[in-house]
Amino acid sequence: MKKYVVLFIGVVLVAFIISCVIFMGDHELDLNSKEVTTLYSYLGEVDVYHCGGLNQYTKEEVTYDDISTNNKLCQAYYATNKDNIENRKSNTTTTNDQDIDICEVGDNIRLAALEGENTCSYQIISEDDLNKAYHNVYGTDIPKEDNTSFNITATKSCYLEEGEYYCGDAENYTWTLRPEATIYRLPAKATKKMNGDIVITDYYLRISENKCYSSNNVDSEITACSKILKDNPDTTINSEFVQEYGTLYEHTFKKNSSGTNYWYSSNLK
Repeated sequence: MKKYVVLFIGVVLVAFIISCVIFMGDHELDLNSKEVTTLYSYLGEVDVYHCGGLNQYTKEEVTYDDISTNNKLCQAYYATNKDNIENRKSNTTTTNDQDIDICEVGDNIRLAALEGENTCSYQIISEDDLNKAYHNVYGTDIPKEDNTSFNITATKSCYLEEGEYYCGDAENYTWTLRPEATIYRLPAKATKKMNGDIVITDYYLRISENKCYSSNNVDSEITACSKILKDNPDTTINSEFVQEYGTLYEHTFKKNSSGTNYWYSSNLK
């Protein structure tokens, strides 16, 4: 009888351990869930003029310090709750040396009107709301020395004055010519770890001038992929092609004290 009791206890313990592994261990998340899609958006957009493009796909490991101040603030702007962004319009008040019509808003901020228009459309975001978004994306507050102004597109910028950011068409900006490229990303898997971290893996492929690259750097050509495109100019770039020739990246989102996750690092898998 004693032998059966010991056996029963052993079975119960094994079942308990298995249950713990199942319910407390790593588990896969739905790639289409709001949590995963929100975290994935923190990585940026394929447009190189949108916060510098996909800054996390540049080398073997990228962390907070590798992203420029401007691009981090820009990413926080796009992560700001739209209900906290106020849209405004102002009439033009003067013209600059380049004959661009200017709207003077706030106390010392000048925004440009679009050609042929006599008003400027712009947005106002509180410093606190932008900082909340920044904290959501990067897990820390905006450094005070970095919070004065930043670009959000090739022609639009945000300027801080009296606790508010005024975001609109900049009076002066510089175009940077870059080779045209088409970037493909294919989310592969999202996993929630025992420690609360969320890890998203995806395939990345950049095609520029009919050549394939595994990162944003020009020295990362995927020669086998480039040969396929050279030999077969009409090749269809679909999910199977991206899986075949794309490079797998792993993005880690750490859990903060409030229970939400922020982007921590990205690296080649």
